[in-house]
Amino acid sequence: MVAANPAQADAVVRAFSDLSEKLRWDALTEKTRKAVQYELLDYLGCLIAGRALMGLPGWVAELAARGGRADATIVGGRADAAIVGSPKVPAPIAALANGYYGHVLEYDDTHDDAVLHAGAAAIPAALAAAEYRNINDPKKFLEAALLGIEVTCRLGMATKLNLVDGGWIYTPLLGQFGAAAAAARLLNADAKTFAHAFGIAYSLASGNHQSSREGASTKHAQPGFAAHNGVNAALMAINGLDGVSEVFSGKDGLARVYLRNQFDAARAVVDLGKSFETERLSFKPYPTCRLTHPAASAALALRARLGAHAQEATALELEVGPQAWDVVGRPEPTRIFPSAKVTAQFSVYWTVAVAWAYGEVNPLHVFSEVPPTPAVRAWLERITCKPYANAGTRDIGGCTLRVSGAFGTETITVDYAKGHPDNPFTDEEVTRKFASNVTLAGWHATQAHEFSAYILRLDRQTTLAPLYRQLAAPIANARD
Repeated sequence: MVAANPAQADAVVRAFSDLSEKLRWDALTEKTRKAVQYELLDYLGCLIAGRALMGLPGWVAELAARGGRADATIVGGRADAAIVGSPKVPAPIAALANGYYGHVLEYDDTHDDAVLHAGAAAIPAALAAAEYRNINDPKKFLEAALLGIEVTCRLGMATKLNLVDGGWIYTPLLGQFGAAAAAARLLNADAKTFAHAFGIAYSLASGNHQSSREGASTKHAQPGFAAHNGVNAALMAINGLDGVSEVFSGKDGLARVYLRNQFDAARAVVDLGKSFETERLSFKPYPTCRLTHPAASAALALRARLGAHAQEATALELEVGPQAWDVVGRPEPTRIFPSAKVTAQFSVYWTVAVAWAYGEVNPLHVFSEVPPTPAVRAWLERITCKPYANAGTRDIGGCTLRVSGAFGTETITVDYAKGHPDNPFTDEEVTRKFASNVTLAGWHATQAHEFSAYILRLDRQTTLAPLYRQLAAPIANARD
């Protein structure tokens, strides 16, 4: 058997490898640097809140208890005092667990055009690889995180296949490569090894939409699987395993096998290193699928407009884009009256009903309103949804909401949900979301403020030690 030749790697892999070699933090614009550090802060808040609300599920505890090298930290520690030894676990296991915790609330970033969560696999992979290598240089860590996020976004932008038509969830499928890129960069992979890491990641690539259709918890574990696979791919490449070279362009490459040849390689690399899709990330105001967010934003805005009359509404009629309709809008019983956390998070009916009932949708609602209480169920019974005619199929899309009652009929259209780059969070809103998240883990306001300041000036710090310490700090189960 002849090993793959990275010199013949397809153009996309070569371009990403070149970016890895040339990327330097101090050469980036202030806008890009700020985007990365705010993205890191937002992800860490979701990570800490995820651990606080989910505790230590048996399957995570099983992985942590298997033993192995003490490479990296699962957020909140192992919480298994019966196990003697280091609280750290092998790097791929830490990446898997943190990938799950960071995504489990459906509260982490999205890239709305790419239709994926950009940091969900890249950041936990970077954290694990950085600890594995004892990286203490904040800029080196930030460069790797940016690389992984950018690779993930670029691949999503290049993918033209509708999310539902393909049956994939692009966050894990494409996040494998972002995770591999971030880990390979921190492991000091040369161009040959970087290419092999991508080839190995292709052999591991996975992540399906069936999990969100059924409400299975694997939906939230899939970014963790991708982070785990990316770290493993980089480690195996560093240690001599070769992978295929034509990852995307080969006869049996990802473009044909996974994406039905609906992949624009040129779009993946256009202006690579000159412009950054990372600047176009959306921060999520609600802990639900991003496809529910235009409707939630519309509901909250119209509820505020109606004031006291909002409680007199007798019918709420939604129109959403075709992709939102298929993923979160079809009137199936599990969506209209969800009994599982994941199906609630993937229901436009549940999200709008909670928004209308409470004037907000927060992480605690995912637990207190599943199954729906009478207060929310009453609104669920008044909501209908249908798809827009002739709308695009590969974007988050907008929403129109018509509300009727004794007051007449009021209508609102939202083109960009809150948090989108064209309807962005302010800096204060990002830090406020972080503080709200870590409050669930018992943090006080001063602690949240000080850690936010540290992360948002991470490139001016001299050490990553405070970040590593905070990851390892015990977190009690907020629902106990």
